Amino acid sequence: MRAFGVTADGHTIHSATLSWPDGLEVQLIEYGAILHRLGVRTPSGQRQAILSLDSLSDYERDTKNVGACVGRFANRIAGGRFELDGREVQVSVNEPPNTLHGGKVGFNKRSWRIVEETPDGRAVTLAYRSPAGEEGFPGTLEVRASFTLTAADTLQIAYEASADSATPVNLSHHIYFNLLGDRAATILDHRLTIEADGFTPVGPGLIPTGAIAPVAGTPFDLRKGERLADVLAQSDPQLMLGEGVDLNWALAPGAGPALTLQAPDRATMRLTTDQPGMQVYTGQALQAPFVAYGGLALEPQGFPDAVNHAGFPDAILRPGQIYRRRSLYRFQA
Repeated sequence: MRAFGVTADGHTIHSATLSWPDGLEVQLIEYGAILHRLGVRTPSGQRQAILSLDSLSDYERDTKNVGACVGRFANRIAGGRFELDGREVQVSVNEPPNTLHGGKVGFNKRSWRIVEETPDGRAVTLAYRSPAGEEGFPGTLEVRASFTLTAADTLQIAYEASADSATPVNLSHHIYFNLLGDRAATILDHRLTIEADGFTPVGPGLIPTGAIAPVAGTPFDLRKGERLADVLAQSDPQLMLGEGVDLNWALAPGAGPALTLQAPDRATMRLTTDQPGMQVYTGQALQAPFVAYGGLALEPQGFPDAVNHAGFPDAILRPGQIYRRRSLYRFQA
C-alpha cells in the first residue's frame, strides 16, 4: 500500500498493486474503490485494457464513473422513489428526475479503506461503511470489495455486504474497456457477444418499462457476436433513447462466460458473473481526455430500477442476510 494522492478535503488516498509474473498487473485506489490500471501482458509488452485518469484530482472531477464502484444502488431508480415494507423512501436525485448510481455522492465519490492485502500481492480487499440516511438510503451498510488474481490471465471482483435494516443494494464496477489499449481509439470495431435471450427495454430517462423483452429480431441479439459499429448503425427506438447502447441484458444463468469482447487484433476478454444483469454502455458521451465511443462500460449488476418492478430480481438486502456477488474477467492477448 502506498500513497496515491490527497483529496480536496485533505484525506490521503492509498493504492495497492496486484501482479502475477508474466501476467496481469492491477492497481486499485481507495477513492471510489477505483480500478485504476489493468495491464495485460502481450508479446509486445504490457497493454492497458481499461480507460483510466491521470490523477486523483481528475477522478474527483470525473462525471463518467471511470473505473469506480457504483452504489449503494447501481443504475437508475425512477424518481429516486420506491416503497419498502409499506413506506415510501425518497433518495437523492442526481439525474433529474431520477437517481443514478447511488445519488449525488455515490460510492464512486467516497473514500474506501484498504483493509487486507495478501503477502503474495495477488489479492486486496477494500471496505466502506455507508451510514443510515446516506443519500437517503435506509440502514447502515457494511461493504467489502475484493480483487483477486486467480490466474495469470484472470481478475476476480467480489462484493460482500450486510445491513442493519432493509435496504436496496446493487453493486457494480463501472469499468470502461478498450482492448486496444489506446485512448485515441474507439471500441466501434470491437466484437461483443452476450449470452442473453432477453433485455429490459427502457422509456424516457432510460427507466425500464418493467418488461423483459426477447432479443430475437432486435439489434440487441448478440448471442452470435456482433461488431459494435454494426449494432449502433441500426435503427431502433432504444438506440435513439440512449443515443447509443445504454441497456441491461437479462443474462442466461450458467457457468460459462456471460460475455465475450474481442478487439480487431483478436485481444479478447471473457466475463463470467453470478449477477442477473449486464448493463452495456458504448461510451457515446465520453469526453477529453478520451474520445466518444472510446471505451465500453460493462457493468454486471442487478436490474435497473428493480426496487419498482416486482418481476425483476429482488434487490432488497435484509438484516441477517449477506449480499454476495462475483465476476471473473479473463484476458487473452
